[in-house]
Amino acid sequence: MVLTAILASVISFIVTLILSQTIIYLMDSRGIGQYIRSWGPKVHEHKSGTPTMGGLAILGGVGSTLLFLWFYSPQGRNYLLLFLLGTFGFGAIGCLDDALSILRSRAKGLSPSGKLLAQLSVGLLTVFLSFQLISEPNSLILPFSSSTVSIPTVLYYLLTLFVLLSIVNAVNLTDGLDGLAAGASLISALAFLGISGAAGMPFLAGLIGAILGFIWYNFYPAQLFMGDTGAFALGGFLGTVAITTRGEFFLPLFGGLFVAETLSVILQVLYYKLTGNRIFKISPLHHHFESAEGIDYGYILPDFEWKEPKITARLLIAHLILAGVGLFGYFGWIA
Repeated sequence: MVLTAILASVISFIVTLILSQTIIYLMDSRGIGQYIRSWGPKVHEHKSGTPTMGGLAILGGVGSTLLFLWFYSPQGRNYLLLFLLGTFGFGAIGCLDDALSILRSRAKGLSPSGKLLAQLSVGLLTVFLSFQLISEPNSLILPFSSSTVSIPTVLYYLLTLFVLLSIVNAVNLTDGLDGLAAGASLISALAFLGISGAAGMPFLAGLIGAILGFIWYNFYPAQLFMGDTGAFALGGFLGTVAITTRGEFFLPLFGGLFVAETLSVILQVLYYKLTGNRIFKISPLHHHFESAEGIDYGYILPDFEWKEPKITARLLIAHLILAGVGLFGYFGWIA
């Protein structure tokens, strides 16, 4: 199984590396790139025009792994079908969103209602399949305990659907600095690797290889953005991993940065509606640490004005620490 995982990772890494370079070349040669939102930090204006939809390379890397595992490790085909749906289903939604944004020449793709409806459809189908393909998927592992808890089917559907949609959109919110979403997804995947057991190891190894191949071009200064294609695909994969490992309750720790980014948006919106003031310069959280140039409204938290690589590094360190706490909780070292 370890050899299978290594092969899966290497194949995925090479395929993603090649596809990433191909996407960069094709988009650069046609003058196609990312549109930067006007309300974002001014320090991001230079990123306009950077090739995007790098998530297609991630999907290619993951897809090559799943194809390899279909023939090389047929005993894991039940999991494979779930990963196909969770990764490519949500990735397809992101791809359509990115494509519409490019075609319309502005940073707006699918409508919020259309995006939510599509995500609900893929999420419901994924949860339904989990009951058909996994033994006792609703017997969930509790962090900091050696026990599990079985929850009713209806509650399981609601919880798992919430988990899937939350992580998909949380990864998307986190995708705002070079290497941040990809680096955080890598850490989360490594944490889940620790609790996946032999059956899940090759699938996660394939994801890790794909992320590494993409990060090659995505760390500061990024030559390629993942777009919604990549963010939704990574979120879908991580959500599916949580389902297959029965580790839904571990996502707040294994995905700690994603939770913080999402909470920062929720808190910002609620506080603004209640008081007319802001907590952060701009949400999600990572933007608050950047330069305040061009931002002339008030906010509660103090200025930081860190450089982008420093923000990315420090947030990833915090994310890594939380993932480590989650692993302690799984192995019962803290009880």
